[in-house]
Amino acid sequence: MRVPLEWLKEYVAIRLSPKALAERLTMAGLEVVAVETVDGQPVLDLDITPNRPDCLSIIGIAREVAVLTRQRLTLPKFGIRNSEFGMGKHSQFRTPHSALRIRIEDRTGCRRYIGRLLEGVRVGPSPAWVQKRLLACGARPINSIVDSTNYVLLERGQPLHAFDFDRLAEGTILVRRAQSGERLTTLDGTDRALAPELLVIADARQPVAVAGVMGGFGSEVTPTTQRVLLESAHFDPVTVRRGARKLGLSSESSYRFERGVDPLGVEAASRRAASLIRELAGGAETAVRDAGRAPEQRAVIALEPPRLSRWLGLRLEPTTIRATLAQLGCRVASSEGSGPWRVTPPSFRQDLTQAADLYEELARVTGYDRIPSTLPVNPIASPHGDGAGAHEQLQALKRRCAGLGLTEAITWSLVSEAELARCGAASSQAVRLVNPLSQDHACLRPSLLSGLLHAVRRNATQGTANVRLFEVGNVVTRQAGDGGACEQRRLGLILTGWWARDWRGAGQRCDFWVLKGLLQVVLGHLGAGGTRFLATQLPWAEPGQAAAVQGEGGPLGVAGQVAARIVQELDIEQAVFYAELAVEDLLAAQRPLPRITTPTVFPPVKRDLSVLVSTETSFETVDRLIREAAGPAAHRVELIDRFAKGAQVPQGRYSLTFSIDYRDPSRTLTANEVDALHQRVGQALVSRLGATLR
Repeated sequence: MRVPLEWLKEYVAIRLSPKALAERLTMAGLEVVAVETVDGQPVLDLDITPNRPDCLSIIGIAREVAVLTRQRLTLPKFGIRNSEFGMGKHSQFRTPHSALRIRIEDRTGCRRYIGRLLEGVRVGPSPAWVQKRLLACGARPINSIVDSTNYVLLERGQPLHAFDFDRLAEGTILVRRAQSGERLTTLDGTDRALAPELLVIADARQPVAVAGVMGGFGSEVTPTTQRVLLESAHFDPVTVRRGARKLGLSSESSYRFERGVDPLGVEAASRRAASLIRELAGGAETAVRDAGRAPEQRAVIALEPPRLSRWLGLRLEPTTIRATLAQLGCRVASSEGSGPWRVTPPSFRQDLTQAADLYEELARVTGYDRIPSTLPVNPIASPHGDGAGAHEQLQALKRRCAGLGLTEAITWSLVSEAELARCGAASSQAVRLVNPLSQDHACLRPSLLSGLLHAVRRNATQGTANVRLFEVGNVVTRQAGDGGACEQRRLGLILTGWWARDWRGAGQRCDFWVLKGLLQVVLGHLGAGGTRFLATQLPWAEPGQAAAVQGEGGPLGVAGQVAARIVQELDIEQAVFYAELAVEDLLAAQRPLPRITTPTVFPPVKRDLSVLVSTETSFETVDRLIREAAGPAAHRVELIDRFAKGAQVPQGRYSLTFSIDYRDPSRTLTANEVDALHQRVGQALVSRLGATLR
């Protein structure tokens, strides 16, 4: 926004130098990017933020200067000479008032439309003072009619448009949506196809302008124009923005309409432009139509002065607050007693909607440099009770994973539908974005697997084959019942390559047992006893290489080897193992860690047990039954051998060999006592599982 200082001084007294004024405006949030000199006069070049469309005008900047310098704002005075005061030699026109027909068919896109008919105008060059001001603001002078509308646009921020009334079919103005197949040649000479979502100004036959963006070539003012229809309207910002983007067209009018113009400024700008046209081109107003609805009243904001002072960190007297708000154009009504003030913002400040906005305005006008710097004094409450807060628990979980040799990763929370399909996730379970930036980020991730797999792939392409990562992040899944979205926090672990390797090249590669061991350590650290790993099938895992992790209170997550097809599609050349746990369920399963007990001095008695069980019987079932039958005396139960093939193994069965330590903390068990316990364990396996003792 270019503001000539000479024009600005018409509305407010300025005693500051251009440099000092530029600094004052910049410190108040209206950045002056440059101070130029045009025809010997200083011109301020301001960068106006999108929330301040009221400053896209000379009067808007003058209003800001008046507030900042405590000066009085003086607005230009103007009047309208209508047909009652004599048309003189132009009396042959005298268009009937009813001949001007304006109808708004789309009241969402256009809230108000004022049309003024001026007759007997003489189109010619504008006077030098008008051209000089337009050029200083970066506008090209055209003729006295168009220059008048541009002058008022720059002065008041309200876009206007002038039509040659004699080129409008039947003297009619319709504000409607474009129809399929309609075309319009705009003032820039481009023939444009109009889409149904565009708001247009049309006469009785065809569109004559794109509403709020640009007029049409067929109805423009020419040197022979004698009757002018002056348009001043309030168009919906979203409608204008979409229309301008659809056409790839931007103008000074659309720039302002997109940000929002003053609803109450529509009529004042219309009257001001008509007065200026009368001054520059002669003629008189013979008809006016005001269609649409009156602007809505602004909502009242409750303002509490004591809270304001606490919010700013600077005490302001009530008289100062009231005076500043009044200069900003607000109406202030104090309630009785110590209640909040009722503040009504002006119509041109659509950005003022809540008390915090008024606080910011008072801070801006008072000066941010006057607000003292202080440190916060509110103490941070420490967690109470047996456990730390949820945040501390989460941080402890992350530290535990890092302590096990895993590196934390942070991956994208948005994935593509192709990634979902690759990892076996049903598209019906995923939540898709309404307006994704790209198809690669079209859905909210239902699992951490995709992101961690890509992290493994990127490491592999950079020459890092041994990868051990963990991530704590949110996932979103669609609920089956009502179709709503459910957000959960998950812990993901992914392993590939060597887990440990010595200087000779020997060591242990990552496999399911390493992954299971890591999970057991994490769960053991949380005290989540009774954890079981149950064989299951997962869409992303190799068949027979997946397990569901179950706690005492229910499922905690899943673990397994990533399917070879997925690994191959990602060009990963080695097996990948993955586990994902629900963090909230994991923390809920947390139990106090068992107390340390003094080791017993009494030695254990060892026995081995070999059984044949059905292939449908899991190891976990056998292990649990052994511990249950032996009771507390089974100090240690360890699987030492397993084989499913051989001459001594019947079809449909497999062999398990356990080493069991029997121990009593108070005495040494006798051989007969241990034999009885061991026999009871064997009988329980035979009777309850149909096992065969070997």
